This record gives sequence, C-alpha cells and structure tokens, in this order.
Amino acid sequence: MSAEKIEQLKKSLKKNRIELMCFCSTGQLADFISDVLKPGGTVGVGDSKTLEQLGVYSLLRNSDIRFLDKYKTDITKDEKEKLYRDNFFADIFFSGVNALSLEGKIFNLDGNGSRVAPIIFGPKRVFLVCSTNKIVENDVAAIERIKNIAAPIDARRLNKKTPCVKTGRCMDCKSSEKICNYYTVIQGQFDAQRIKVLLVEGNYGF
Repeated sequence: MSAEKIEQLKKSLKKNRIELMCFCSTGQLADFISDVLKPGGTVGVGDSKTLEQLGVYSLLRNSDIRFLDKYKTDITKDEKEKLYRDNFFADIFFSGVNALSLEGKIFNLDGNGSRVAPIIFGPKRVFLVCSTNKIVENDVAAIERIKNIAAPIDARRLNKKTPCVKTGRCMDCKSSEKICNYYTVIQGQFDAQRIKVLLVEGNYGF
C-alpha cells in the first residue's frame, strides 16, 4: 500500500473523528498493545483471524489483565454467552475489520452480532486491528470484498453448509447457517477517542 493511499485513508478517517495509527511490524503493534493495557483491566475480543495471526490473543493471555477469553478449550456455551455480555463492560475491546474504505468507513459483517455490537457501543475503548489487504476504494468495493472474499472463507472455516462454501461467492442464500446477518458501517463517532484503527502493513486474516 502506497504512502499516498495511507495518507488519504488517515485524512478520511480523521474527518469522521476516527484516528488511524500505523504500524510497520507486528512487533510495533505488540508494543503498543502492551502499553495500553492496564493491570487488572478487563479486555474483550471479537472473533478475528487477523488478531490470531498477529499474536494478539497470546499477548492478552500472558498479560496482567482479566481477559474475556472465549477460546478456552473447556468453555461451555453458557460461559461463552456470558463473556459476550461481559464484553459490553470491558475497559478495552479488540476486533478485526472486514473492509476499510479510502472514504474513511469501517465495514463489518457478523453472524450473531457478538462482535459488531460491542464495537458500536459498550466498551470504554475499542481498537480495530486491520492489515493493509483489507483497504478498498469505496462502499461498493467494501461490500464486494465482504461478500466474495471474507464471508465465503469464514463460512468454510466454520464448517457452515452454505452455498458460498462451494462456489466461493455470495449466492444471497437464505440458509439457516449463513453468517451474513449483521452488516455494520461505521462512518463516524461521537467520542473521537473511543474507536481507533490500528493499521498493520501486510496480509493478515481475510
């Protein structure tokens, strides 16, 4: 991604009262996250291959915080649902994004809303971690990316029985197993300090 495009993105997000912070390496990102964590604070996360590949989950598990870790091997369905609700009261919430437009808009798609809901409201601070492969030109390109790249790959990862798993493209299905239930577009915020986008150079997640 060119420096000109990154600067355009930064300016577009700033107009929408959202700060963009750029990191050239995973090490820089890890150092920043370690600095913002407060001992004893509560930290939640959304489901994200980007966070997993960047080592964010591992970093949180080894930090002096209360990590709302829904990936524990012995967690029950009821315990996971409680974590989803606890995310709303977290000091910090980390998530990935599905697409980030040069117009300064943040796009996400969710199956049950447990990721997008606390991004929008609840946690005191939200950090959205995005790699440069998620940047697109505009709204149309963002929806195209979600429907025909991110969603089919995620449905396959989750072993869903949806048409896109076979075709690799959105078929506008009505399957009970579809994960395309909640689209959100963030195009501004009241509190300019709450949501920040952490952009990492590279190709992480999908």
